[in-house]
Amino acid sequence: MTFPSLGGLLRLLAVLTMLVAAAPAHAQSGTRTTPDGKQVLISKDVGTERWAIALNLNDGTVTGNVFRQEGEPQFVWCERLGEPLGDPSTTEIQLSCRGADRCASSPCRATSWTELGQVSLPGSFFLPAADPFSPLRGPGHFCDPLGHGFEELGGEQSYGIESGFCDFVTAMQPSMTNIDAGEEMLIRIWHFALTAPDPGEAYLAIQVGDQMLWEARLPIPCIAGLIGAHEDDCPDNPIPGRVDPVIFNAPFSAPAGAPVYFHVQNHGQNGYNLIEVSVGGRPLVSATAWTVVTKGLPLFPPFLN
Repeated sequence: MTFPSLGGLLRLLAVLTMLVAAAPAHAQSGTRTTPDGKQVLISKDVGTERWAIALNLNDGTVTGNVFRQEGEPQFVWCERLGEPLGDPSTTEIQLSCRGADRCASSPCRATSWTELGQVSLPGSFFLPAADPFSPLRGPGHFCDPLGHGFEELGGEQSYGIESGFCDFVTAMQPSMTNIDAGEEMLIRIWHFALTAPDPGEAYLAIQVGDQMLWEARLPIPCIAGLIGAHEDDCPDNPIPGRVDPVIFNAPFSAPAGAPVYFHVQNHGQNGYNLIEVSVGGRPLVSATAWTVVTKGLPLFPPFLN
């Protein structure tokens, strides 16, 4: 089978990275999460072409088509590879892609696709407005509303997440105060002993608007403790973790009311409690004001559904 303008499809896959970083201000583009929270719809102009694709947040597939000023629309289907962790603005999502022409007659056979090979796309290309960490979701993630909420911890108010009930979640609230670049910031997060049937890694992050404020990657297993309180957060695990400083100078400014996101991604029976995020001694967030913005995840892990 011949594949008209196959070079155009390959060029699209290659140019997405440049598109994210250098899209012209006048380009008509955008993203939108579907009402059920299960897909991110992306519509972007790439040169003279209009790309209309969708990221399925449950199984990681990317589907859609390319419209040109002339000629027939082209179709693309990509399958997610791997389970990357990290800041979605820098994470590379690995995809294995196929392309096809429009179906000329029935039946449209699933075999009439051409291999396009593997590509890497920046996670930021798929960022929806609601949950900036959505590109990190994998098909095995789940979240029961009982797995997160306000908690009293040692006489202090906190926002707790139990990963045995919810292993992927992003909560959001408007910041209670402004951030001035250079002000001292303090983050306190307690975690209980991290356990899992197999070794792994936990990822936590706090983001303000579209800028990453703080990140932590902890190897599992790991003894209980206050994240960042010691040079080695998991002395019982030879695999090194990485935790950004918990006391640091704000790297950017942000107005009061800017969205603050708290994200936890983990596996196993583990618990995390966000106790404090403060700037210049002023509280940036309240333990009682978080709203979960992650949508569309099943209540239970796949083996229980």
